[in-house]
Amino acid sequence: MQKAVKDRKGSVGRSQQMSVISTAVLILLMLCYLAMTISNSTNLAAQTEIISNHPFEVVISAGDVKLYVSEMSLRTGRLVRHFSLDDVEFARTSLEELDRQLKTPVAQIEELYLGDERDVRALEETLALLRTEQAEYLDFCARLDTTAEDIEAYAQEHLQPLYDETLRQTEEIISIAQAKKVGYGETAEALRLTNLIGSTVLMGLMVVVLLVSQYVLHRQREELLYRSKLFDNLSLSIDDAFIIRDANTNKISYRGLNLERVLGMQIEKVEDLYQGLKEEDAQAFRDGAADPRFASPLEKLVEYTKPNREKRWMLIRIYRMEDLNTRQLITVFSDRTEEVRSRQVLQEAMLTAERANTAKSEFLSRMSHEIRTPLNAIIGMTTIAAASVKDSARVEDCLSKITFSSKHLLMLINDVLDMSKIESSKMVLQNEPFDIFEAVNGFVSTVYAQAKGKGIEFTETMEGFGEDAVFIGDSLRLNQILLNLSSNAVKFTAPGGSIRLEVSQHRNGATVDVLRFVLSDTGIGMTKEALEKIFQPFEQADASIAKRFGGTGLGMSITRNLVTLMGGQIQVESEPGVGTTCIVDLPFQKGTESSVAEPDFGQEGLRALIVDDERQVCEQTAVLLEKIKIGADWCLSGAEAVDRVKKTHREGRDIDLCLVDWKMPDMDGVEVTRRIRREVGNGVPIVMISAYDISEVEEEARAAGVNGFLPKPLYRSSVYATIKEALEYKGRPSAYREEKSGGKSLDGVRLLVAEDNALNQEIAATLLRMNGASVDCVENGQQALDTFLASSPGDYDAILMDVQMPVMDGYEATRRIRVSDHPLALTIPIIATTANAFSDDISAALAAGMDAHVSKPLDMAQLCKILTECIHRSEH
Repeated sequence: MQKAVKDRKGSVGRSQQMSVISTAVLILLMLCYLAMTISNSTNLAAQTEIISNHPFEVVISAGDVKLYVSEMSLRTGRLVRHFSLDDVEFARTSLEELDRQLKTPVAQIEELYLGDERDVRALEETLALLRTEQAEYLDFCARLDTTAEDIEAYAQEHLQPLYDETLRQTEEIISIAQAKKVGYGETAEALRLTNLIGSTVLMGLMVVVLLVSQYVLHRQREELLYRSKLFDNLSLSIDDAFIIRDANTNKISYRGLNLERVLGMQIEKVEDLYQGLKEEDAQAFRDGAADPRFASPLEKLVEYTKPNREKRWMLIRIYRMEDLNTRQLITVFSDRTEEVRSRQVLQEAMLTAERANTAKSEFLSRMSHEIRTPLNAIIGMTTIAAASVKDSARVEDCLSKITFSSKHLLMLINDVLDMSKIESSKMVLQNEPFDIFEAVNGFVSTVYAQAKGKGIEFTETMEGFGEDAVFIGDSLRLNQILLNLSSNAVKFTAPGGSIRLEVSQHRNGATVDVLRFVLSDTGIGMTKEALEKIFQPFEQADASIAKRFGGTGLGMSITRNLVTLMGGQIQVESEPGVGTTCIVDLPFQKGTESSVAEPDFGQEGLRALIVDDERQVCEQTAVLLEKIKIGADWCLSGAEAVDRVKKTHREGRDIDLCLVDWKMPDMDGVEVTRRIRREVGNGVPIVMISAYDISEVEEEARAAGVNGFLPKPLYRSSVYATIKEALEYKGRPSAYREEKSGGKSLDGVRLLVAEDNALNQEIAATLLRMNGASVDCVENGQQALDTFLASSPGDYDAILMDVQMPVMDGYEATRRIRVSDHPLALTIPIIATTANAFSDDISAALAAGMDAHVSKPLDMAQLCKILTECIHRSEH
């Protein structure tokens, strides 16, 4: 091994020597090349400057001299024909200007001319003599006794020879400058060729030196690589990293190439070997290696922490090599993390499987009890009803209990199906714009009724939203999360307790906001042990919960999975006997108001009067009405409102709508309504708004003439719907509403029902006919398509379409109806009535062209409401 190391060092030394020599030669050649290039470039630049700045400029300047002298000759020549005093003065001025201009090119020639200086002095002397003769010539022309012949003779004698001499001298200067230009050009070309040849020779030498040095280095590298691969491949081919060091000096002589991969760092000294170990393990290895009597190998499985804080399990072995000149220690690091983790995973899997088996066994036992309880009620009440056919009161009571037990059974099934869908990763979130106020309001209206029915106070607050109330996300799943939490709150809170919902913007981002929902109650609470397992499927706080309160034990697990699926977090804080607080943070993409359908009454030019004893409520309601294009005034008392209505009525400009608060100090909303009706009759629709349960005053309010009711806080969609409904009854007495609501909700409606199950078909047809509808039934999608295409406009007002049917399913039948040539193909309402009740089933129905979705078992109140709304929309 030592010989191999020595040979290796010799090869490295020779390679370094050749590298130094070749580098020095290359630097020397490059310096020569640089010096030659600088010298030639300087000379070439000088020649270029001479060529560009001297001969050319001299030629140009000499040309200018010729031009100006020629122009002088023309000016003096004209005086032969025109020699009045004015002509003479004009000529004098022109000659002075030309003489001034002539100085510039003469100065340029004097500066740049590379020929004999006497040529320039001769030109300057001739020009000076010319100026003198021109002045005398002008004086001669100005004499009164001078004739044209005299002037011409004078010019030929005194001026013309000077003109000719000037032009001759200029031509001579031009010819000499051009000759210089050619000579310097030849010199520059010679310099260029010399530079090119020298550069080529030097570059060739550098390339040769570089190739030779690279060849030698390549041979040396090949030799080194060949010798080192034998050893390096050994370390790379195994998963163990090893270090060889001197047993006496602890100096490291070799490090495995995979050391960094295994340990996460390069070991620089022996002490670094143990920095990732616990102190007691590190000390054990130090003591063992220092003991000359230790049995080789010394090994131990220890926990190792990498520099990035990653925990690994290492089997460390230390071998002592005694048969060398110098004793060596070989330390081997074997990463056994996967092996240890596999054992741990197997153990945990066994425990988890045992716990899951126990939990599912308990769940099945509990489900057997939970499902059999409502089934027992349904079967028992059915038997009692059958035995009490003649006792209508008893039958009605039995049917009421059967309905309640059926809904309870449906809730149990929905929980199990929801959990199954989440666990199989088939849950798909919708991404649609929604108004957070409306979403929360819909939830509040549901839980408020549940809480009131049990005698529990429910309050809610929403803070920090302002005008930014539209978000993009799955509002249905948000509602499901809140309903799951609130159902537990209602279930585990005793009468007289309270439940509170707080909604706020927890964090604001550029495109995404995190909304916080805090639901707290004063219920029975939970222990810390119970909190640790409430999110596990099929688990409840303790076994007695199921017996006392019922439930599947899936609600919180479904909730946590939905929150996680939506990218949020849920936290539960609880104390036995005090209550529970659930904190849910959900991220939603910011939307804009334009993302949500914008209802308005802009075409009707309506004016409303708001009556409330709180100024802030009046102002907020006025802003809300302005958004749906209704102008608004407001007053703070009932008496003032009645006076305002009377005054506008007398002026012949009745108010179009009144929004009246129920509870006001001077006069409540019911009394205000009575007085308005006495003054203006039924011509003004009146909507009552209240933060309280309106059911206790609804009958009295309707008798007084109220056309509709709005719960506080007010939201745009609910305000729009209520006002629209109230305006439909404008001018009619409130008794008209009562009479209409007392009749059958589907009177006169003609329906086509597609249902393949005979029993379901009979149930649907019977229930629809009981609500006043006329019903035709078909057994599959093809029959539904054929029946509709054969019908005339007016034969059917809507189609109830099952989804899963033989021959042709409901989706395909709907698509074919929508693309058909029937006059009502695009407008007839088609409602899906199916047992497929998940959100993606609803999306699939809407994508196929259906207008709405009602899941089975059918809730007739919901179905009648949806049918009425869809038919009403199609008629408008």
